Amino acid sequence: MEYIDFHTHLSSYKDYESLIRQLCGFEGIIVSAAVDYDSYIKTVRLKEKIEKLNKKCMIVPTIGIHPSKVKAEKNKLSIYKDVLNDSSIIGEIGMDFCWYKDASSLEQENIFRFFLEHCNDKKKYCVIHTKDAEEKICRILEEYPDAKPIIHWYDGPTDIYQEFIKRNYMQTFGCETIRSSHIQNLLKITPENLILAETDNPSSEKWLGGSDDSIYLIKRIYDDLAEILKKEKNEITHIINKNSKLILGIK
Repeated sequence: MEYIDFHTHLSSYKDYESLIRQLCGFEGIIVSAAVDYDSYIKTVRLKEKIEKLNKKCMIVPTIGIHPSKVKAEKNKLSIYKDVLNDSSIIGEIGMDFCWYKDASSLEQENIFRFFLEHCNDKKKYCVIHTKDAEEKICRILEEYPDAKPIIHWYDGPTDIYQEFIKRNYMQTFGCETIRSSHIQNLLKITPENLILAETDNPSSEKWLGGSDDSIYLIKRIYDDLAEILKKEKNEITHIINKNSKLILGIK
């Protein structure tokens, strides 16, 4: 069975050889988000290596600046301009007023808008981090109607989520879904054509108290979503994979 993990960070794995072994046995697609320029380049090199070892595993590197990296990267935007067109999807970008406060809200917003301008101009999908900045991001996105947001791991206010759904923004659901009644309720009101699956590997499952940081965690996410939505595994697989491939331009 083919699995599609629409948000992870392959460049963050510490045990490179173990990661290579896992990827050599994986069948599916992994959208691996950058948090900065260096992580993007590392992921591109990993993609090139795996292409030679496993034709059934497709890695999609995406470029962005995570809110936690804004302070370090804000004066390096010229190097990002050189590779923006090479990345079919932009991410991880966004704002975070909860966990990452080294950069001011204005600094975060400026970097966020830098990438949104590109996405709006190119009509490109972008994976967005929203923690405790949901209302601000909702207002900002109104100014970029041709950008195509993918909201990553949303756990904020329901009213803003409903507005995102009204705008047809794609939504990723991951390892916290099975643990959170609030996220489960959000999933249940999400139209099927907006649902994607993610792991946010390698740290998120362990951060939540679990132990599995392998790339195969995505299999459990599919099972979780099927259980919550009371669907058969093959049905949820069809929904997730159809939505993912539509974004990626894969038939």
